[in-house]
Amino acid sequence: MANTGTLGEIIENEVYKLPENNINDRITDWLNSQGYPLEMSVAEVLQKLNFNVRQSEYYIDEESTQHREIDIVASLQKEIGDKLIRISLILECKVSKDKPWIIFTSSNTRLASPARIAQRAGSKIGTIILRNLAHEKEIQDLKLFSLPERPGYGLTQAFTSGNDVAYNSCISVSKATRAIVKQADQIRNDRYVNISFPILVIDGRLFETYLNDSNEMSVNEVSQGILLWRNPIIGMPHTVINVITKDALEDYLTRIRMDIIKIFDYISENPSLISREPQVTLRN
Repeated sequence: MANTGTLGEIIENEVYKLPENNINDRITDWLNSQGYPLEMSVAEVLQKLNFNVRQSEYYIDEESTQHREIDIVASLQKEIGDKLIRISLILECKVSKDKPWIIFTSSNTRLASPARIAQRAGSKIGTIILRNLAHEKEIQDLKLFSLPERPGYGLTQAFTSGNDVAYNSCISVSKATRAIVKQADQIRNDRYVNISFPILVIDGRLFETYLNDSNEMSVNEVSQGILLWRNPIIGMPHTVINVITKDALEDYLTRIRMDIIKIFDYISENPSLISREPQVTLRN
């Protein structure tokens, strides 16, 4: 006898007829296709490293005034003087196992050592701190602010046409970073300080491509890269985005956590960094 009823009722009845292991497998497959396991595993790594982790965090997109979602916001914080300084990692997670991501790099894509620190996303006081830290050699040497021999200037997903997932991810994580640092400035007093770093995590393969000395295209697989994006979306001349594969993430985050603690300690030993007139101007 044929099923009768509305389309929704028919679909619902058919789903309930599925064996329990069948529906469980289908749900698992769907969750995997949407990238949820990646987000959950990244959050677990961050929690293991004692970051404060918020998943599916919402922010207001300044351009559209709509609420948008970012996968993970992870932070460490320390009270220094009358300020609560929070350093946040803003993470967008993408699964791309069948379509590698490609970062276009060049040795000519550079930033001066002070600019590598000063051109980061911060609240008003966070920006003052960054610019005051920018000439400190001890801070310049941190992994958090380092650049590879060939930084990236572009990012794309291979074997696609039309919608560029990599580009859209850069936009999304950058907008979220800008919104989150601005949240600290929306509080009436100036006690809260935020400095944030955008990160793209991919469950897939990442390749670097560049022109070699013979003026030929070289393509190499890498575990991470840094995009020195000439898009002022975070309010700086450049938006610096770390792009890292899932397999390299835990080691990277372990080192970054150590760097954040060193920054807190350095500010604690030099509290004038919070309030004095910045010593660095923003330069390309």
